[in-house]
Amino acid sequence: MGNPTGREWICRASRTSSNVYPEDFFSGASSRSPCSPFSCWSRSRAAQAEGFFEDAGLEVEIQQPSDPTAVLQLVAAGQSEFGISYENEMTNAAARDVPVRSVMAIMQEPLNSIISLEEAGITAPEDLAGKKVGYAGQSFGSAVLDTVLREAGEDPSSVEKINVGLDLRPALTSERVDAVVDAYWNIEAVELAQEGFETNVIRLPEVGVPNYNELVVATSGSYAEENPDLVRRFVGALVEGHRYALENPEAARDALLAANEELDPEVAEETVGLTVPLFEAERIGYQDPEEWSAYVDWAVENGVLPGPVEVDEVMTNEYLPESQEET
Repeated sequence: MGNPTGREWICRASRTSSNVYPEDFFSGASSRSPCSPFSCWSRSRAAQAEGFFEDAGLEVEIQQPSDPTAVLQLVAAGQSEFGISYENEMTNAAARDVPVRSVMAIMQEPLNSIISLEEAGITAPEDLAGKKVGYAGQSFGSAVLDTVLREAGEDPSSVEKINVGLDLRPALTSERVDAVVDAYWNIEAVELAQEGFETNVIRLPEVGVPNYNELVVATSGSYAEENPDLVRRFVGALVEGHRYALENPEAARDALLAANEELDPEVAEETVGLTVPLFEAERIGYQDPEEWSAYVDWAVENGVLPGPVEVDEVMTNEYLPESQEET
């Protein structure tokens, strides 16, 4: 969660109903990230391919930023207007007084998980005791392991944590580690299956980690205040993209593959099939303040955040369509 690395994007969005000027939309992602082409572009591409941005008076061009780690800093500095980030990145930015706000949840639940090869026999958190577990090097993955072990009645020190950086899958298949955290059940598990590996997956909300929004749309507080109509139109187009992908998953997959020829069609089909149903929600894009507060409490307690943050200062639902029948 929140490890931008190699496959990030910029969408240049311009007003078409008045004077045209560039507005950059930065999207943090990677080959292992939930905002890989599979889970993030399936609705942004749908929004683009089906004309939802155009209908909202926006012209959007998707590009790659040169520095994947600078998304929120660019948004805060006004060098880009929107970015796709992660709830934990947003709360960490708020703790450092970086003036960004989340205006929409792209993914309302975690995709991060603990994945192991079937022969390791790890089907529950207690099976991790005495094992080597790889993580991406951030405090989040370490805190997740400590939490799930404590919840299972095991001593967190019983696990040897190994920082494998972004080499999560190779570390697992080479048997350098027995399991990995910071991997995504809708991406890495699918890719491993395509390579012939059978896996066991432990999903975080089921084992004591509070629910959080894996992906969110970020902007600066000042930009949202000065351009509320544009923010609403952009968010509304993404909501339409979500809805379209739900109703037309094959079309969303096809738009994804057309824009990313390097993707394996079989992996894309399986991943989109797993991811798209997660878009279903009573209110697409809604961010639950109580869940954010519970996440902040957990993050502070486990050393992921240096201190508490005010949730209403880092996220808002005010730019979502009031009626999701009309965007």
